[in-house]
Formats: sequence, structure tokens, C-alpha cells
Amino acid sequence: MTHSLPTVFTAADALAYGITRNQLRGNTYSQVFWGVYTTSDPTDLSVRALAALRLAGPNALLSGVTVLKFLSVWLPQQVQDDDHIHINIPPDTCGPQKHPIIVTRSKTVLEPIELWDVLGLMGAHPAQAWLQAASHSQLTLHDLVVAADALMKRQHTLVLRSEFEYVLACFPGRRGVKRARQALAMAREGVDSPMETRLRLALIAAGLPCPEVNLPLRPRPDGPLFYLDMAYPHAKLAVEYDGVDHVNNRAQMQRDRTRRREIEDAGWRIITATYADAPSWVQIIESVRAALSARYGL
Repeated sequence: MTHSLPTVFTAADALAYGITRNQLRGNTYSQVFWGVYTTSDPTDLSVRALAALRLAGPNALLSGVTVLKFLSVWLPQQVQDDDHIHINIPPDTCGPQKHPIIVTRSKTVLEPIELWDVLGLMGAHPAQAWLQAASHSQLTLHDLVVAADALMKRQHTLVLRSEFEYVLACFPGRRGVKRARQALAMAREGVDSPMETRLRLALIAAGLPCPEVNLPLRPRPDGPLFYLDMAYPHAKLAVEYDGVDHVNNRAQMQRDRTRRREIEDAGWRIITATYADAPSWVQIIESVRAALSARYGL
């Protein structure tokens, strides 16, 4: 009868399937949380999330940073390594009081999303999960901006700015909402990578103007359309971040060289940053400052 067991199950479920308590203590099954077991890896995020939902009841949703992890949104390493599972349950309902499950009670204002179609894991809408994450003690203001940018990324956009604004308006007194408003004001739609966000924030923190994000540029009327990571159009200055994919891919390097030549032929200056320039970005910041001064008198 054990072949019909779900991925996670309670001790009561096991007994109904004819599994004894002594068998549960054997090597065939692993305990995920107290009273919840699995035949899979108990440390796997999806298994732990499913176990938390199993304990929380039919109206529970994954929430906060747990949703962001499933969506592969960049989070600091200490948050990625944190083993807590965050769930959301309706107001005035009881949730599991089991470590390491963290329960939030909140109404659902946007449609939940399916995070894992194989297991049927359901989570709060990413905009609402982001607001819930705003009260996380290990997330800085800049971390929240990076996460918001990632959710509004240019390709495969997950959240519209209007959805963030709606969620913030629905929870004016929620813990963390003030910081979330600050982060959203600093966030931008259409960013391609977390490092681009961090570089943009570093430029602003250094007192430089906020650059435009992913500015479309067609250097030649009959030529291709390019997108500049960050740009100061009046100064014809672009600031680009090149990740490792640009270095280890010959075809990509050739495309980058052609792209750079066409943009520079149109009178633009390009300042390129790489991972080696992080986290201080000091040399890039000074190069941008000098270029803006020389080109636009800033």
C-alpha cells in the first residue's frame, strides 16, 4: 500500500496506509517536521514547503521569501540558507506552531500563483510576497530594490509596478510597508540582472543622477535595436554590466564588440563594469562622474 503514499504525509496518514510507527522510525521514511514525513529528501525546499502547507490546511499559501526563492529571485546568501518556511493563512485562523514554519495572517488581495506544478505548491502573488518579505530582518533596503527589479525584469516579467502599488495601498499599516514604499520608489522596470540594479544603486548613493534603465537605441536607421543597461542620454553615456556569459562565450563576445562599435560610432561613450568591480564600484563611479562632467558639465 505504500506505493500510493503522497510526497509528504502525516503520522495519521501513514497509519491509514498500514505503516506502523516503528516503520516510520526506520530508514525508509524521513521526518520533515514533527509529525510530517516523506519518502523524498527532507531538506529539499519543495518537500519542506509542501509539508508546511500540509500542516497549515487547505487555505494556506506559501509567502514572503519562500515564494521569492521558488521564483529564483536574488536574495542574500544568509537568506537563501535560512531554512524557515513562510506561509500565509487567512486572518482569524490557526496555523501550525512548529519550528521552522513562520506564519503570517493576511487577506489575499491578488490571485495566488502555482509555484511548482508537479506538487501543486501554491504561493501568494509575488507582489504580496515581496511586501511580506519587506519585514525580514536580514533584507536591507537595497536587497528589496534588487528583488523588486527582478520581479519587474524586462524579459519574463512577473509583477507590474501597478500590482506593487495596489498591494501597498491594501496594507497601509503593515509591518515593513514604509520600507517597501521606499524600495519601490527606487526600483525600475526592465532591468536584466541583480548586478545592474546594485550598480545603479551605487551610482545614486555616490550622488550621481539616476540613469535610465534599458534605454532602446538604434545607432543606424537601418541597423539593429540595442538596449543600454543604464544610460545618461543627454551626455550620450552608457554604463553596462558584463556578466561571465559575456566572457566565456566567443559568439557573445563578437556580438558585444560589434554592438559596442556601432554605439560608439554614433557618438556614445560606454563604461563597462564586471563582477571584479563589485561591491564598492569605486573606479566605475569615478569614471562615470568624470565622463558626465566632461560630456555634460555635471
